[in-house]
Amino acid sequence: MQSEQFERIHAFWTRRPQLTQGELGEFYQRVIAALTPCRPREAASLGDSLADLRHQFFIEKVLHSDSDAAPHHVGALFLYFKRFIIDQLRKQRIEEDADAQEGCELRAPDAYAEALRDYRLTPQQVREAADSFIASLPRDLILLLRHCGCGGMPVKELAEQIASAHYHGGKLGLVHRQKDDPASAGRQIVEPAHRATLLGSWVLSLLKLRVGDSLAARDMQAAQIVLDILCVAALSLHMDPVSIHPNTDERPPA
Repeated sequence: MQSEQFERIHAFWTRRPQLTQGELGEFYQRVIAALTPCRPREAASLGDSLADLRHQFFIEKVLHSDSDAAPHHVGALFLYFKRFIIDQLRKQRIEEDADAQEGCELRAPDAYAEALRDYRLTPQQVREAADSFIASLPRDLILLLRHCGCGGMPVKELAEQIASAHYHGGKLGLVHRQKDDPASAGRQIVEPAHRATLLGSWVLSLLKLRVGDSLAARDMQAAQIVLDILCVAALSLHMDPVSIHPNTDERPPA
């Protein structure tokens, strides 16, 4: 989406209470159109279609939100939508686990538990390790992980906010998720080129794999599960996404 087109969305967003009926209709159409390319893999676990989820997102998180924060570019809008999807998953699991013992953490899908069992890990242990790993990172790397590694934002969007953003992204071990291939990140992070990065070495250490090991398909599947849980942990942090844009007049390049 061109920056000029997104400026219209941003303008509508900041004037939500004052929009006319015609402007509200245009605002809705522009937000839905902007979100169309965003297809979070987490949405597959919900029963609703992406079209329904986009509509629900607009009603709950855009139109009726009490927050004054407005996204400054389409990457931030994608991140808002993905966080909304994750919130919906969390609500769904809370309802499913309503009869579980009090204080129990949200259970991951059975496939997660089964795949991790071979590594003597549980989803909860991975989540705790993910929280500790994130806490060990400086703020700039946390922003790169959240917005670029998990939110799909190009690293260049943070180049003016984070010094040497591409260098730090490489040090962290950001990988490019391939469309229609949800396991692509897990395969890449354990490849020789990424094993020495912060993410790569952390994943290998957690799964008790050695750098020189020849990895099987199940190892790559487990690595993807670890990354998925890490993203849930990273996106659950209470960090204002707008805070990465200190210059309110800044616009991303077209």
